[in-house]
Amino acid sequence: MSQTVKIEGMKCDGCVGIVKEKFEAIDGVTAVDVQLDTKQATIEANSELSNAQLEAALADTKFTVAG
Repeated sequence: MSQTVKIEGMKCDGCVGIVKEKFEAIDGVTAVDVQLDTKQATIEANSELSNAQLEAALADTKFTVAG
């Protein structure tokens, strides 16, 4: 299952790497593609992830899931 979410707070390639790493650590996630230019992350997972799960993954960062 694929879902795309908007990420607020990303400003550089380092930010992209952090968001990717945090989302890849979620159970069931099989692939993550983070784009700085669109400020979006596309996540492939075994089942749909809730915004709460995504927010929890970013809890110790300066990034947030928009919407």
